[in-house]
Amino acid sequence: MKRIALIEYDFDGTLVDTQDDISISVNLALKELNVRQLDTEVIKTCVGRGVATLMTRALNGTGFSDIDHAVQVFRRHYAEHLMDHTRFYPNCRETIEHFSDRKQAILSNKPEDFVRKILENLNCLDPFPSIIGGDTFKTRKPDPEGLNHLLAQYRLSPDKVVMVGDSALDIETGKSAGVLTCAVTFGFGDREALLSQQPDWVIDDISELKELIR
Repeated sequence: MKRIALIEYDFDGTLVDTQDDISISVNLALKELNVRQLDTEVIKTCVGRGVATLMTRALNGTGFSDIDHAVQVFRRHYAEHLMDHTRFYPNCRETIEHFSDRKQAILSNKPEDFVRKILENLNCLDPFPSIIGGDTFKTRKPDPEGLNHLLAQYRLSPDKVVMVGDSALDIETGKSAGVLTCAVTFGFGDREALLSQQPDWVIDDISELKELIR
């Protein structure tokens, strides 16, 4: 077991299952933009690098090129639908409560306001005094700026911090900052790509963190 002072979580695909609401909102945006819609499994592969990348990938091959407008349309629909189906993954709330005696934070490429709104609706904003979204800084994952900011904020050495995420992007970010990394296998990320990053730990249920972190 490791003595960890800060647990840094990815959000979508790690703590919360947001896939259905993202897919609904992407397709509502595509419909409004008068282009073809996509299956949920295809949209799933577009998630992870922020809203602009999400809509760029969703619009690939359609000929529609005004990404800024597409992002605005998506954000409007997602603001209306972000809690239709979104829920914590099993045992996430209990695990967050279990670690209430130490620092916990969110590091996501999702816009910060959406992360905060979802956590507020789930009545789970208080455990996360530090939330970094994809628009909090000029960079986003896999750039380690956000993670390095937290290390400096809490005056922690990298060996006291773990980055928990479902994608290769999360593990890459953690390794770039020199922190421990924990891959979860139940999220959106491609398992083969995730494991190729050689995380320090791999878990199939978030509750397994309790055994890894003392």
